[in-house]
Amino acid sequence: MAQSGNVDPGITNATSTRSITTTAPPPQGQDFTQPIGIYGWRKRCLYAFILFLMIVVIMNLALTIWILRVFDFSVEGIGRLRMTQKGIRMDGEAEFLKSIYTQEIRSRTGEPLYVDSSKEVRIQSRNKANKVTSSLHLDDEKFEAKCEIFEVKDKSGKTKFLVNKDEVIVGTDEIKYDGEVMFDGSIETPSLRGPISKPLQIESPSSEVKITGSAGVSIQAPAGDVELKSLDNVRLQSYNGDIFIDSKDIYIKNLKISDSSSKNIDNSEIYQVCLCQNGRVFLAEADSVCVASDDICNS
Repeated sequence: MAQSGNVDPGITNATSTRSITTTAPPPQGQDFTQPIGIYGWRKRCLYAFILFLMIVVIMNLALTIWILRVFDFSVEGIGRLRMTQKGIRMDGEAEFLKSIYTQEIRSRTGEPLYVDSSKEVRIQSRNKANKVTSSLHLDDEKFEAKCEIFEVKDKSGKTKFLVNKDEVIVGTDEIKYDGEVMFDGSIETPSLRGPISKPLQIESPSSEVKITGSAGVSIQAPAGDVELKSLDNVRLQSYNGDIFIDSKDIYIKNLKISDSSSKNIDNSEIYQVCLCQNGRVFLAEADSVCVASDDICNS
């Protein structure tokens, strides 16, 4: 509602207006409250997002439980892999895709240990400088061991087989081998026997055979013959002792026969073989009688 007062006569073409706005009071019996929150499409989007998050959480929880169930996770380990105070225990088979570094591998008590590979097996030992000092290589065609000393012991700790750069030692009382054996060098043994009902043959096709013994050499054939064959010479030599040939019969074959009609005969180089009663053999001059002195037959 506008009210007009007196108009200043000194001011022309001017108007003065004042507006008054009033609010009508609410009807009696009704409370008026301003709404606070999210309504409409915003509320529906929020509920849909919360529902999606709940579904994702439930799926993650179910997947985690399934993984724990499949791999058999526990406070002791994973599946058949158990963590103990002494190390890791595997109940069953284990497959390693790459190299494994460990100090000791052993099986359970009373069960064997199998090491299987589709290609090859390598076992290596390194020193402090990370250099390979010993290795064991097993492939399709060969078994190879590289080390300074190769030693095999029994359960009591006694050496049964040892190989180093100087010698090969076999710590057994008896070695049995079926077939032929070739040695490039010498062999040291207290006894060498052939198989039962089969001959023992020792030969050197292109060189010589030497049999020596610091305390003596004994060659025996209880159920057969002993043959010494050579292309050139066979020597039986004793430096300080005697040579005994003890047999019921002694045969000397294929001796040369001297031509007595020859005039170029030097009797100084001809002797006759004499035999004492105790079996000692000695020489006498060709034109004399086999008479032995006391120092020959009684010594």
